Amino acid sequence: MWQEQTELHEIYCLTAAKQNWRKLIAFGDTLQLELKRKLLWIWPTTANVLKFNQALSELQIQNILSIGCGSGLLEWLMLAAAENRFNIYGLERDANWWCSKYAVKSFVPLNYVEHARLNAKLLTDCCAGVYPCALLFCYFNDRQAFLDYLNIFVGNWLIIIGPQPNLGIHTDPNPLQAQLPTEQWALHSLLQWTEHNIVAFYKKLT
Repeated sequence: MWQEQTELHEIYCLTAAKQNWRKLIAFGDTLQLELKRKLLWIWPTTANVLKFNQALSELQIQNILSIGCGSGLLEWLMLAAAENRFNIYGLERDANWWCSKYAVKSFVPLNYVEHARLNAKLLTDCCAGVYPCALLFCYFNDRQAFLDYLNIFVGNWLIIIGPQPNLGIHTDPNPLQAQLPTEQWALHSLLQWTEHNIVAFYKKLT
């Protein structure tokens, strides 16, 4: 426990300044798997983050709503590497947990599913600008919630991060088999993240 608290303190120090994002990724390689998973499911490489942000720039995506973002550390890395050239809104459930002394500190501002009016406003604000916006699901595993968000989302991009096939890891949606309405969505592009993960970009057709 003492070691974990020491490592968390180091992470909090590193995330105090955006320019430390490369140091944070390097520090992540030294952590035990249990703590890494507590912070975020995927610990990307520097190249992974830069390629992701390049894809956002090419697609002109300016606003992202990250569903089930946990502590928001992955989102913090994306923002820091991009020097805040886009906006990320984080959405989670169970405000009591994330605001408690037992939870890992949130690295981006969190909004909560329980706040229904704020939730609706968040979806509106995310796509209020003139630039494309996206929903982000990273290792998500709730089909009904996924469909509920998809049904009310008015934006035109969907980003799904999940495991490579045949790893025995179940996510729903799965990046390569998202089971989306084919008349509404089409796979646009893929990124490989380390040897285990895929980032899929889907574009709305209608």
